[in-house]
Amino acid sequence: DDLELDMRRHKATRSGIPLNLTPKEFLLLAHLVRSAGAVVSRDEIAEHVWDVGFTTDTNVVDVVVRRLRAKVDDPFKTKLIHTIRGVGYVLKRH
Repeated sequence: DDLELDMRRHKATRSGIPLNLTPKEFLLLAHLVRSAGAVVSRDEIAEHVWDVGFTTDTNVVDVVVRRLRAKVDDPFKTKLIHTIRGVGYVLKRH
């Protein structure tokens, strides 16, 4: 597994390369890592990352997931963050 999180320093690396994550991106990634293999709903992400519940009509969760993917997945061959259509997201560690 090439994804590493340092919870104390709020730093993440993949294949030894530092990922320059915003605080919200880090919280989202940490939540996906803790729930690895399980589908996480948009509502659950909203509650965990923003400490509020808001309607999933807004695309704010999708926007942050897209930005996170650009840093965590796009530069690498193996993709970790997967969309489960109509349900949420799952982090699959290989």
